[in-house]
Amino acid sequence: MKATFPEKTYFQGAISFERGADYIRPWRLPYEEFALFEPEESVPDKAGRAAGIRLRFQTNSPIVELEATCTQDTFPLIDLVAENQILATNGPVGNGEVFRFPGLDGELRTYELWLPVFSQVRVRALRVADGATLEPVADERVRWLTYGSSITHCRTSYSPARAWPATAARELDLNLTCLGYGGNCHLEPMVARMIRDQAADIITLKLGINVYGSGSLNMRTFRHAVIGLVKLIREKHPETPIGLITPIYGCEREESPNGVGMTLENYREELRGAYKALKSLCDAKLFLFEGTELFGEDEKQLLPDNLHPNGEGYELMGKRAAEKILPVLLDARA
Repeated sequence: MKATFPEKTYFQGAISFERGADYIRPWRLPYEEFALFEPEESVPDKAGRAAGIRLRFQTNSPIVELEATCTQDTFPLIDLVAENQILATNGPVGNGEVFRFPGLDGELRTYELWLPVFSQVRVRALRVADGATLEPVADERVRWLTYGSSITHCRTSYSPARAWPATAARELDLNLTCLGYGGNCHLEPMVARMIRDQAADIITLKLGINVYGSGSLNMRTFRHAVIGLVKLIREKHPETPIGLITPIYGCEREESPNGVGMTLENYREELRGAYKALKSLCDAKLFLFEGTELFGEDEKQLLPDNLHPNGEGYELMGKRAAEKILPVLLDARA
């Protein structure tokens, strides 16, 4: 088979890249500014995992192989997608670093390989059959950037392209950048600056659950952190539709105060207050959505740990986002 060492142009959904002698590793933060996001076990740990990142290319090969080292994941899965449909979901074969997708029809098509959501991935080679064409394909679709917690990172999704942001993106044919950072959605200024500096046509910010869990912001600070996050993003996205999303249903967290005395509903109310304050200054492209419309108490049986949806729950969230949230933002682009 013919092997290609993928360049950055093959990747979509990444913020930056780390280059080694025989690999390229995508990151979901600016790798050249790594020190500004430390400690390493916080945002960098989760931003170094490949949620939402995919290789996009065109080939007429009857078989595609990806050689990649995937760490921090017991059994990583990769989805092969064409025209937003999942053609196959495969784990590694052989030495544990080759993901093989045989049985393609040999027609010239655009494919995407969605990388494992919770793996640190070092891509070493992309292979097609001898004599087949292989070219990177730019993604010219509407660019959607979403920021959130582990519930946006989607570790327990059935496979990478079935995480809720990926499901919604495939439903509406969008170019996704997923900034779901498990345990690390704390509205840090450096993350706000990073989002500000990205190309995006619509943006969603799903806020509150990590702040509740860590007690990192309280009644005095959370609302103002939300306002600061939005205002920083607005510096370079003055007309980009932005959707604020309150937390999904959270079981005992709904009424149990955390370490700083706030319930999950308190965080929702403060997020609503931030939205009202920003709207009062004529931010016509800012919208508020209730997370409980994505995933409510009626679906609590899909929360095996009383916090994170299972695979079925994530797909349900993705379909509802494609019905209830993203069309509002897409219409607002006009």
